Amino acid sequence: MRFSWIAISALLVFGGCSQKGAFDLFKMDEAHERAVEQLRSGAIVLSLETKAIFSSLYLNNTDPAHYSDGENFIVSVYFENDDKGYKTRELESNGYTLSLNGKKATLIEPLSEKDPKRLLMPVQNNWNRYYYVKFDSVPEPSLALRLENNQTGSVVLNYQKWPLVTPAPQKSSYK
Repeated sequence: MRFSWIAISALLVFGGCSQKGAFDLFKMDEAHERAVEQLRSGAIVLSLETKAIFSSLYLNNTDPAHYSDGENFIVSVYFENDDKGYKTRELESNGYTLSLNGKKATLIEPLSEKDPKRLLMPVQNNWNRYYYVKFDSVPEPSLALRLENNQTGSVVLNYQKWPLVTPAPQKSSYK
């Protein structure tokens, strides 16, 4: 009984000492913190097999000063291993398409390993393919980025544009 009171007292005394959050353990600048917040990931699974892993970063919310024309993304895609060779790991050769709110991309540019845009992506590895993808401006505040293949399925990653404009409160006619 005495031990439990000592343990509870110790928990109460030391429990309120923490002033650090998760980002305090890492040295990140503001752009990288926003990039971590904007990272979305999903997978296309067919018959309990992962066919593709899809991650994206919405650049307009990450760095609005540089990305304000159109809707800009960095996309990373991993396709399942197959015996067809290295080139089939590319987006177009696998029959996958990207769309944003139902509209096709205006630009899909592969990113090299040393491209500065790729450095914003919080997750880096050698087996993913990275792309800079640009779409025409979308007037809606919610965005649905879809990776789709007719044979394997699709995955949708959802975003909200910043800043969200909220309507002004309506004046009540009741007195």
